[in-house]
Amino acid sequence: MPIEKLILGIGDVAAATGVSQSQVRYWESKGYIHSESSSDGKNRKFSYKTVLKVQQIKTYLDDGYTLAGAVKQAQRRGAYFDMLRSFFEGRFVTMDIDAEHTEIKLGSFDPEPGKDLVAERIDGKWQFKLIASTK
Repeated sequence: MPIEKLILGIGDVAAATGVSQSQVRYWESKGYIHSESSSDGKNRKFSYKTVLKVQQIKTYLDDGYTLAGAVKQAQRRGAYFDMLRSFFEGRFVTMDIDAEHTEIKLGSFDPEPGKDLVAERIDGKWQFKLIASTK
């Protein structure tokens, strides 16, 4: 099962994040997080993505943010990850890794369709290059 499909009960969320069940309920009542209805309509079920958001809110609270500030930061971070995921789902072709070198092929370079864009990590630094298309 893909981790995105993982559904947890409120007790599991509390155990995984260190946030009490009452805090989880409160955050849900304020609209900061959302649960999914269970088959009996009584038990709260939370997606893996929501569990990550709970953990992020807690981390920001631990760093001294107010609850509203922590939620805002967690939402911003979630939006960043959603955009990164969208980018990589749309562009990622392959990745080759060895002890000293990483290469990520990102597909066709739009201004030059006969070439592919490649991100390369050498000595801890990312560089980009164009190579002849393999298609």
